[in-house]
Amino acid sequence: MAYIALYRAYRPQKFNEVVGQQHIIKTLQNAIALNKVAHAYLFCGPRGTGKTTLAKIMAKALNCEHGPSIEPCDECEICSGIQKGMISDVVEIDAASNNGADDIRALRDTVKYLPAVGKYKVYIIDEVHMLSNAAFNALLKTLEEPPKHVIFILATTEPYKLPNTILSRCQRFDFQSISLEDILKRLEIVAKEENIKITEDALYQIALSAEGGMRDALSLFDQCISYCVNPEITLDDVLAVSGNISYFKIIELLSACIGNEEAKAVTILDNILKEGKEVPRIINDIILFLRDVLLYKNDAIIEQKLMFSNQSFIAFSNNIAKPHIYRWLDILNDSLNQMRFSTQKRAFLELAVLKMNDNKLNEEVNLLERIESLENNISMVMNNSNNFSNRNIIKEETYIPSFPSSQDFKQFSEVKEDVIKASPVTEEAFKPIVKEVAQSVDDEITIRDIEKILNNASKEKREKLNSVWYQISERYSNTFAIQILVNGNIVAVSDDAFIVELQDVGFCNRVMRYENYVKIIEIFNEFDLNIKDYICIPKAVWSKIRIDYKNKYSLENPKPVLDDIKIGIKKRVIPSFIEEKKVEDEFEDVLKLFEDDQLKIVEE
Repeated sequence: MAYIALYRAYRPQKFNEVVGQQHIIKTLQNAIALNKVAHAYLFCGPRGTGKTTLAKIMAKALNCEHGPSIEPCDECEICSGIQKGMISDVVEIDAASNNGADDIRALRDTVKYLPAVGKYKVYIIDEVHMLSNAAFNALLKTLEEPPKHVIFILATTEPYKLPNTILSRCQRFDFQSISLEDILKRLEIVAKEENIKITEDALYQIALSAEGGMRDALSLFDQCISYCVNPEITLDDVLAVSGNISYFKIIELLSACIGNEEAKAVTILDNILKEGKEVPRIINDIILFLRDVLLYKNDAIIEQKLMFSNQSFIAFSNNIAKPHIYRWLDILNDSLNQMRFSTQKRAFLELAVLKMNDNKLNEEVNLLERIESLENNISMVMNNSNNFSNRNIIKEETYIPSFPSSQDFKQFSEVKEDVIKASPVTEEAFKPIVKEVAQSVDDEITIRDIEKILNNASKEKREKLNSVWYQISERYSNTFAIQILVNGNIVAVSDDAFIVELQDVGFCNRVMRYENYVKIIEIFNEFDLNIKDYICIPKAVWSKIRIDYKNKYSLENPKPVLDDIKIGIKKRVIPSFIEEKKVEDEFEDVLKLFEDDQLKIVEE
């Protein structure tokens, strides 16, 4: 007997053998049990998810000699005949090759005849979206009111191509991609039945490459069996057959990018391409790898099974920061989108790798890492400190200013009333330390600040600002705050202020810092914009404000009062500073700022 492919040999013959799609199986079984079987079903979903298989099992369950039954016996003559394609009552039609109106008219002529051996005549029309418009029109009336003994099961991967008149006449079932775990379990069963030895990594790679299709997984497994001459199928065998790249090579390539070793990175990429790997698949594999790195670095979902997991992966993940990953994902995604319309796919990939090695971009990412680390460290120190109230200390950044003037100390004395009485301190507490003292953490941007700009918006001023936006971004591309700002969207402009939408709270707070605020105002006014203020809003917050404003604005109400909403962004902070002096002199200055009962000197 000729060899039967694995996906045919292991095609499910009963409902309980189907992998996944439990919501559909339960619905069909209940319909059979309650005698509420519909006259037309539409099975739609990705390839290899069991549409045609379930249609045949449904036909067997309805026509079984012991049925209709929620599970076909698979032993009687009718069940065996349907399985072998020898029962005329179950007709399977390939709409890709029988898509004309004449084919459907011929089918319509046979519908009126009673079943030969079973209880129902079941018509399974595969790839039904391939039918012509004339064929759909010929099918409409029969599909709407077929004889009682006829059931239509339509299967398609592209339901959006079907006319609404067809969709409305069918019960629709959407098949889902099969989960990785379900595919793995099925492959393990097949490997055991076929007595095939295969490593866990290799089996996992097959399931991963199948992209949710059980038929694809079995076909690739079948191909690996034919390819491998060793007693055991390994990961290298699967990668050679599937065209994917090894995660060891991905780590080697990305490590070179981290180290800004452009020549090494291009050489590694060239070696990968020489193996005949497809460019889009290389990019997809790298994106999936970076996705796993992010999952690993996120403690909340660390237990979720990763696509890649070994010591090399863990070591690499621990040595790379999230900003690097986000930057690379943007670069790779842009390249993948652009190469769809180009014949020079390799060039786009090489340029993407070179861009990932860009020193300037990496310096920016490193700066973000340092800022984030600094903020975390300061936050830890402040949380453990009992000397000052948390509400009077800004934990945003460390400064290195000059020693304060008498005016600075005067400002400090004005806010000392807010300082909570400290526990006894020693000279060590006054050793080199620089802190920024805020006027108040409650001094945050409010909805009234935003409302003022929105209600005084100027179309002319916005057009003027938009006209110089590109010039600002080009001229001051090396200014960190401007780089963040130009990646946002200007959402409102008044005569002397504007609102910009940024991705998240972190970016907003950085741009609103005092030194950045002063610099940005100065830059904008170089272009005669007369800007005196600006506000940064996180994207999520702006979406709510925009909807509220849009709903309330009208010609009768041109200046609506918006609902209160917490913005969560601090206004610019004009700092006072305390810096190191000689300990003796500093004691004299500090003692002047506190009442005698607020400070106690401990001799050590």
